[in-house]
Amino acid sequence: MLRAVVISLAPLLFLAACRESRPATDDVPTVLARQLAPDAIRVDGVLEAAWERAGSTGAFVHPGSGAVVTGSPVNATARIAWDARRLLCAFAVRDRHPTSPFPRGQEDPHIWARASGVELMVQPGDHGDNRSYFEVQVDVNGAVWDTRFDDYNQPITGPPGARRFGHQQWRSRLERAVKVERGRAYTIEIGIPWDALRTDRARTPPGPGDTWRMNLYSFRDGQRAALAWSPILGRGNFHRASRFGRVRFVR
Repeated sequence: MLRAVVISLAPLLFLAACRESRPATDDVPTVLARQLAPDAIRVDGVLEAAWERAGSTGAFVHPGSGAVVTGSPVNATARIAWDARRLLCAFAVRDRHPTSPFPRGQEDPHIWARASGVELMVQPGDHGDNRSYFEVQVDVNGAVWDTRFDDYNQPITGPPGARRFGHQQWRSRLERAVKVERGRAYTIEIGIPWDALRTDRARTPPGPGDTWRMNLYSFRDGQRAALAWSPILGRGNFHRASRFGRVRFVR
């Protein structure tokens, strides 16, 4: 079967929504994640036309206030979709000078502290209570940090300087691809197999009509520059599941 037509200038098209503003409210945003054919997306850093059918987050916002920060170095948007075997997400980040000291194959580097990258929080089901959720970070070199938590930021073990956050032995087994357009933007595609996201609290894979809680972030410079899909509004840190957006799976 022929591959879908490639979207040209994909990062800039994805980011067009970043000019919009969105006031902060107690409501969390919702994305309709469309089911795609199994061969519609190849995770290779090139955004196929199939991504146009995926649900769009619109412009990421300030994690605290919910305002669009037009001058942020990490302005971003994302699209979310799914197929029979994977949760699919594509980020486009207008970071003109992304950096990372980590090689692609390094095991669990502290991406949030030293690299330009993106973060995906996933809680299967529409619970919003922080029980049984997952965290995945991918940087601009394709390095991955992933873990699973039992509850809000728990467990954290080990002495200072050697902390382990959650169950770092968990592996997302994700597919990922990065494309950097120097001086302009970068895109990160992620595909996480459903088997890696199983819990006893939600049907996995989800079915049409099911809702999961997720949040997405872009960041750089030790997260001194960071934006979110759904703002936290001062109610904890990036892990606060009650502030995660809703992803509704549809055909």
